[in-house]
Amino acid sequence: MRVSDSTYYTLKRLHSLSGVVPIGAFLLEHFLTNSRALQGAAAFDRAAAELAGLPYVVLLEAGGIWMPILFHMVLGILIATTSQANLDRHGYARNWHYSLQRFSGLFLVLYLVYHTWSTRFSAEAMSAPSLFAYMREHLSHPGVFAFYVLGVIAACYHFGNGLFGFAIHWGLVTSRSAQRWAGRAAMAVVVVLSLVGINALLAFTGHGLNLFQKHAPPPADVTVMNASEHR
Repeated sequence: MRVSDSTYYTLKRLHSLSGVVPIGAFLLEHFLTNSRALQGAAAFDRAAAELAGLPYVVLLEAGGIWMPILFHMVLGILIATTSQANLDRHGYARNWHYSLQRFSGLFLVLYLVYHTWSTRFSAEAMSAPSLFAYMREHLSHPGVFAFYVLGVIAACYHFGNGLFGFAIHWGLVTSRSAQRWAGRAAMAVVVVLSLVGINALLAFTGHGLNLFQKHAPPPADVTVMNASEHR
């Protein structure tokens, strides 16, 4: 299929924008919430309960997560099937990044379906005493844990490499030198976020590293005095 160059350019810009906001923002929030597992079961379950208890949470999830993901997915398929999506005009390294972006996106569709079903609608999840307890048991299976690690890496790569595409399509980096540095920064984002996400998974198994934690001081011992003690 072929569309006009102006339409193709617009589609690319919208696609890159939707990958950063709100999908990228959701990914960061998701990793932050899951990292509460590093602080223990109670901290994670409390954080998950706070999110689930937000006003209009169903509308927020539908409008802020699932509809943007569907939009991003459909638009990505449309762009990939246009005749303008020609790898030959890119360098060898960018060809690989382009292909990995497509493959990671397809894998993430399968991962999101499985992750959503298993954590929200499966009989095991619905009968578990808590979400933390379910995730701990769920990730105790080596195959499941490996699948989740691949999902984390795919999501981080798709987001990080998407940031590079966002910078290109929105004209934030124009020179070859700036684009090289943007590409390196994007890969650094991939590595850092992958480590954060995998560490959160390890937290459910009891092997996560609680790094860079600023421990709160113990509460002050406040003595309440009655009226007679003021005299």
